[in-house]
Amino acid sequence: MKRLLFSRRGPIFVLAMSWVGWVWAEEAKLDRAKALEELKAIEQKNEKLTEDLLAKSAKDLSEAGVEKFKAVQVYLESYRNVEFGRAQDGDTKFQQWKVDNKEKIGSLDFTTAVQLHVQYLALVCRVALGEKEEPKAGEWAAYWENLFKSKDVPENPTEASDPKGKGGKRQGSGSGRRQGNMGGDDFARPVIESPLVRDRQIQGFLREVKEASVSSGSVDGIFNKVVRPRLREAKSHELLRLWDQRLAAMDEQAEKEVKTLGLDDYKVLKRPELLWERADDQEKIGEQDSAWAKKMEILKTYPYHPKTAEWIAEMKQALGQGSPALPEKAP
Repeated sequence: MKRLLFSRRGPIFVLAMSWVGWVWAEEAKLDRAKALEELKAIEQKNEKLTEDLLAKSAKDLSEAGVEKFKAVQVYLESYRNVEFGRAQDGDTKFQQWKVDNKEKIGSLDFTTAVQLHVQYLALVCRVALGEKEEPKAGEWAAYWENLFKSKDVPENPTEASDPKGKGGKRQGSGSGRRQGNMGGDDFARPVIESPLVRDRQIQGFLREVKEASVSSGSVDGIFNKVVRPRLREAKSHELLRLWDQRLAAMDEQAEKEVKTLGLDDYKVLKRPELLWERADDQEKIGEQDSAWAKKMEILKTYPYHPKTAEWIAEMKQALGQGSPALPEKAP
C-alpha cells in the first residue's frame, strides 16, 4: 500500500493527508470537550424531567387511591398499556380481556386489592422523592391496618414465622384472599414490577427504595419490613397496638385450625417468637423495663422453646451493660 501511494500520488499527497488527519484529530478533541458540556446539560434536563414525572406519579396515585373506582380505572389503564400495547389492536385485545374477566374485575376482592395497591405505590413514590415528601410513620401504620382488615384470614398462624421476610413460600405473598390478574397474583409481586410503575417508566427511581421490593398485599412483609422499623424509629406506641391486633387475629384463627398439631405448633413455637419480637419492639420504643419483664415471663413460660438458649444469652448481655435492673414483678 505504501509503494502504491508513492508511485501514483506522490509524497505530497501523503503529507497532505497526514495534515488533514492531524487537523481532524484536533477538531475531534475539541468536539469531545464540547460534547461533555452538552452531556452535562442533557443530564440535568433529564433529571428535572424525570423528577417531575415521579412527582406527578406520586400526586396522581395519591389522588386515585382515595376513591376505589378511580384507583381501578387508573390501574386498568396502565395494565392495558403494559400488557396489550397502546396500538388499536392492543385496545381490541384489552376490551376482550375485560369481557372475559368482567366478574373478577368487578369483585370486591379485586377492587379492594387495586385500591390498596395504588395507595401503597403512592407512598413508595413519595419515599423516592426524598425527605420533604417522606410519608410519616403513622401513614404506613394506617395503610397496614387497612390491608390487615381487608383480609379474610390475616395470617396463617400454623406456618413458620418469617419475621425478616427471608425465604419461605409466603414471602411477599400476603395471605387471606387471593388477588391478581390474568398474569398471576399481580398484587403478590414487588410493587416495582407493577404495571403502574412500568407504564410511567419510574423503575429507576424505585430501585433503591426498600419498600418497593415488598408487595402491596403482603401483611407479613409490610408489617416487618416497613411498619415495624418506621414505628420503632418514631418510638410510637401505635406499634404495640398493631402487635396486639395482629396477635389477637392469629389466636382466633389458630383456634379454628382443624389439625391439632398445627395448633400446638403455633401455641408452643410461633406465638412465643412473636411475643419476643413484640417485646423487642417495646424495648426499641423506650419501654425497656416492661419489655425485659415480658421477656423474662416468656422464658419462664416456655423453657423448652428451641430459641430459649439464644434468648437467655440475649438477656444476659442486655442486663450486663449497666442498664437499670428489671422490675421485681412483671406488670
